[in-house]
Parts: sequence; structure tokens; C-alpha cells
Amino acid sequence: MPRPSNAPRKVRRQVTDTTMQIKLGKSHDADREGKPSPSSATVDEALTFTGFGKYNFGLLLVCSWTLQAMGMDLFGTSFVVAAAVCDLELTMQQRALLTAMPLVGVVTGAQLWGYVADTKGRRLTLMLSMSVGFVFAALSSFAPDWRSMAVLKLISSTFTSATNSAAYTLLGESCSERTRGRAMLLCTCALMCSQAAAAVFAYPILPLGFSYHIDFLGIEYRPWRLLALVMALPCLATAALLRLFHESPKFLASRGRYEEALQVLKSIYACNSGDLADNLPVQKLIPEKGNQQVDEQGSFLRSLWQQTVPLFQAPLLRDTIKLFYLVAVIYMTGSGFILWLPYIMNNLFVVLESGGGDGMNLCSVLSYSTGDSFVNGNDTTIPTCDDTIQDTTLLSAMAYGAIASSINLVLSLTCGSRKRLAMMGILGVSGLAAVFLNLVHTPIAGGVFFFVFLLCALAMGILSVYFVELYPTSLR
Repeated sequence: MPRPSNAPRKVRRQVTDTTMQIKLGKSHDADREGKPSPSSATVDEALTFTGFGKYNFGLLLVCSWTLQAMGMDLFGTSFVVAAAVCDLELTMQQRALLTAMPLVGVVTGAQLWGYVADTKGRRLTLMLSMSVGFVFAALSSFAPDWRSMAVLKLISSTFTSATNSAAYTLLGESCSERTRGRAMLLCTCALMCSQAAAAVFAYPILPLGFSYHIDFLGIEYRPWRLLALVMALPCLATAALLRLFHESPKFLASRGRYEEALQVLKSIYACNSGDLADNLPVQKLIPEKGNQQVDEQGSFLRSLWQQTVPLFQAPLLRDTIKLFYLVAVIYMTGSGFILWLPYIMNNLFVVLESGGGDGMNLCSVLSYSTGDSFVNGNDTTIPTCDDTIQDTTLLSAMAYGAIASSINLVLSLTCGSRKRLAMMGILGVSGLAAVFLNLVHTPIAGGVFFFVFLLCALAMGILSVYFVELYPTSLR
């Protein structure tokens, strides 16, 4: 005789089991004894169970500080160069070359560090690049002439520029898909205020009046050299702090090291939840779609080729062209002109304090203030050298950092899925400011529009989110 009372219970149990299997990504296969296989999931699916807690927050802080250390090495150079004009006897062309060296280093190291981060690991790349970058940045403070300083800054920025991609990627790949974009945009706040941080260090150091002669180098060790050394220290500090964190689990999985990736995920889960690591619901990792395995037995050039060519093939070609174009626009404008912020604002305030600049736009003010000579009482021209940086210049750099970081914080909390709209708004406002910068013939208004023009750098954080979301782990 049938027992209908048990049938609904069995149906309910089967539905519940099936739901749990789908939820955890559990395999529906069974072993020979009829037992279910271990629950399995991709790394992205497993990250949803780790949550966003102490581990992610600590990694967010360290990656932010790493980006800020890189920014200080890159953008802080402009303060050092401005104060070293007299000691190194710099012409305007030499000053321009020294100021541009950090961006040359970024371009020089981009392909190499992208390859190293995708083949050797994000965390290892950051620790190595920041450590070596610190050494050469510190050595630049002892440079006897502008040529040696340019070479040392080129090498240091080539290494520290690895942070520009590896820090974002390490953070993004250690967060769930739901929290990834917001965390990466928050990380950009530190990069936005890196020049402000450099100005904070410069404010008490540059006015110091000490001078120590170093015989074997033939230099006078003055405050600007100390500033260069102090701004290199964050690179060393962040390299040490990165030892407290794990490699990206997505990177480990992309290299076939699933057991290591699972252990990292368990450690993140335990740190965030306070629960036992083995209580992570996922017990087995499965590959994600789109990753390619790199032939590690081949030559370096062959491996580099394998990592590069897929970016310019379907289905990634269209995304690559669009993103590379945006990168070029943003770095030529935002990053390029931020390097000249101290020079431009210093000249603007010098002209305003002298009572000049009436009826001039910002470009005219800069042309007016390029003369380095003054007239004495007998009307004879005496060449002079002025390496003084106005307090208002340092304060304006701090103000820019505060404004940019505040806007970026608002973007990270509000833009969410509206990244494209935010990007269009940032670039549109920046472009309009560039137009008014040339049309408005009031120097102080020109300075304000210049600030707004530089805010196009805010789009860098959104771009980094797109790179992590649109590219597979092995090509990121």
C-alpha cells in the first residue's frame, strides 16, 4: 500500500538539496559510493562567501598607501626640481626633462610590469618594484648633477609605476564582484591626494636653512635633497606591509594553483568572519572562463608575445582600443599637467603678488613670468636665480588633493553601475575647463579652471575598474 505522506517530504528535500547545490556551485556528480562530490565554485563565486571585512579593509589601506607612495615618487618630483633649480643650475629645457622623467618611466615600465604581474604575481611585483624603486629614489637625493638625477628618477619611476596596475588588480581580485568597483575607486582617493601629501612634506622641509658639504660627491646637501629622500620612504614602508597579505587568489587559480588559491580564500574568510577557515562553504575551485595558460617553458619573448597578442584579437580588440585611447587622453592631460602644478601655480602667485597679470589669461601669465632677471637701481640687468616656492603654491597643491579626493570619494559611493556616465561627466567638465582656461582673461579665474581641468585624473580609478572587469585574469 503506498505511503503518500512521505512523498511530499522527499520532494521538498530534493528541491532543497538541488537549491543548495546550485547556490554553492556544487557538482551534481556522485562518486561510486553515491556520496555527493565536494562543493565547487570559481574564485569569483567563492569570494562572495568571504565577505568584505578586516582583511579587505586592511588590503584597501595598504594598496591605497602603495598608490600614494608611487604618486609621491612621480608627482613629488616637481617640488624637488623647483627647489633644485639653483643648485643644479637648471635651464627651462633641463627642468622640463627632469619633470617629465617620471612619466617617461611609467611608459617605459608599463609592458614589462604588466607581464611580470600576470606571470609572477601581483603581490611579488609590488614588493619587488617598490623596494627597488625606493633605492633609486633615495639615491636621486644625492645626485651631483641634473643628468644623473634624471637617470635615477627614470629608473625609480620605472619600478614604482608597477603599482599603477598591480595594486588595483591585487585589491580587485581579492574582493567580491559586488564590492570590487567601490573598493578600487576608494583606492584612487590616495592617488588623487599624492601631490597634496608631497606638499605636506615639502611645507616644513623646504624652508629649512641647513647646508652640508659632501666632499666625495661634490654636492651641498640642502633641504630639497632631504625632501627627495623623505618622499622615497613610503615606497619601502608599503613594500614591508605587503608581506602581511596574500597573493591574489584569482591569479593563483589562473596559474593552475587551485589548492593555494583555496587556502588564501579560507584565510580571507577566517579573517573577515572570525569563523574557522575550514568552514568556508566552497571546498573545491574550478577554472573561470576566458583564461589562457602561458607556456612557462618557452623563452621570455615568446611568453611576452603570448600575453600581448590576445589583447589585440577578438573578442578583446574593441575594448582594448577604447580603453587604450582613454588611457592616452587621461594620462597626457591629468597626469602630465599635474607634474607642472607647482610651477604653474608658483608663477601665478608671484605675478599676482607683484601686482601684474591684469587682463591676462593663464598662458599669458606664464609667458610674462618666465624671465629670471630683475633690474637694479642703475637700470643694469643682473641675472638672478630664485628657487623659492611660495607657501600659497604648497597650499594650492594641498587644496587640489583635498578637492580631488573628496570628489573621488563621492564617486565611489554613488556612481556604482553608472561608471560610463561618470566618465563622460568628468571628461566633459575637464574639456570645458580647458577651453575657458584660455578664454578667460583673469589670472585667478584661470588658476581655478586649471584646477578643474586637472580633475580629469579622477577617471583613472574608473578606468582601472574597467580593466579588471573586462579582461580575464591571465591578461589583466
